[in-house]
Amino acid sequence: MTNEHMARVIPDQLIKARKSLGLEPKETADSLGISVDEVTKWERGILEPPLEHLWSLAELYQRSTDYFLRQAPALPEHLSFRLERRKVMQDLPPEVRRVIVRFEELCRAEAEIEEALQKPRKILIRRVTGDYSPQELADKERKRLGLDEQPIRDLRKLLTNQGIRIFVLPIPDIPANELSGLSWWHDAYGPCVLVNSHNNLGRRSFTIAHEYAHLLRADPPTVCAFMLDIPEERFAHQFAAVFLMPATDLKKSFVELVGPYGSLPSDQDLGRLANRYRVSLEAMGIRLEDLRLIPEGTTTSHIVEWERRQKHYGGRKGPIWKHQLGEEFVSLALAAHSEGHISLSKLSQYFGQDVRTVTKVVEESRH
Repeated sequence: MTNEHMARVIPDQLIKARKSLGLEPKETADSLGISVDEVTKWERGILEPPLEHLWSLAELYQRSTDYFLRQAPALPEHLSFRLERRKVMQDLPPEVRRVIVRFEELCRAEAEIEEALQKPRKILIRRVTGDYSPQELADKERKRLGLDEQPIRDLRKLLTNQGIRIFVLPIPDIPANELSGLSWWHDAYGPCVLVNSHNNLGRRSFTIAHEYAHLLRADPPTVCAFMLDIPEERFAHQFAAVFLMPATDLKKSFVELVGPYGSLPSDQDLGRLANRYRVSLEAMGIRLEDLRLIPEGTTTSHIVEWERRQKHYGGRKGPIWKHQLGEEFVSLALAAHSEGHISLSKLSQYFGQDVRTVTKVVEESRH
């Protein structure tokens, strides 16, 4: 992985990288300050891009240079955007496209690092067949995972251990929509989930569970906006609520923390319940309404106030970028660097940090 500059560029990889961002050859040419003819010749294999242009292409396409030097899968062909009036990658703002490509690049990098370290990822989750209701599927998965009726303390770690690649990256706002997450079951990299880091911690947890439902049901690769009222999204929403907030334990907790069924909880009561199940106040309120533990409409009357609150339980300490990439990815990447599989500059690119910061991280990992 460290001698990529010695290999030849694969034209098809240049095309895949450009198309994954929804760019036309002219847009690439304009960005690099060259002619369209030159870009076309690179993509046809007539000319080899000079090294300085190869680095520029890597920066423009949000790829590491080795992406151009070996065969790698493209983004899923049928990426479904469950967003109003947006059907294909070109319909999304460029900054959103770049985040999606960054996510796919991280999934690819992690898979290649695992291969280099001879630590293949075990995928333990299985896509289901049959007509399950959200309740039935959630109960089935909780039983398979040995969760009983207890809250899930670390959902991301739990599902990572099941073989799902999970990255939490900042996704720019899209007018009239909040892009909460994305998921696909990639032919080469397995099940993958992207979560919007701009959401509060409780919303992120709900998003992971929501995307987990899409993966279990083998739904098409999707970019999800929570507010859309369509069957697939309703199912994933209901699954996430049941999966994260099992009825038996929640009813018991409600009586202990609030009072008899029908009692009107204070915001502090809801906060304690939300903290127990690692969800947002909004998700907790809606779940309590569904179980008829609080009057219908209670959540709606408080939702504007709740949305102003950024988080409802403490997060882990440490650099934000480490939490976004996840402990497993960071650990694997450092191990790959230690064994000489990836360079310091490549490590810096994967981490999205400058070389000085990454050098310090490497030194700390040796102690």
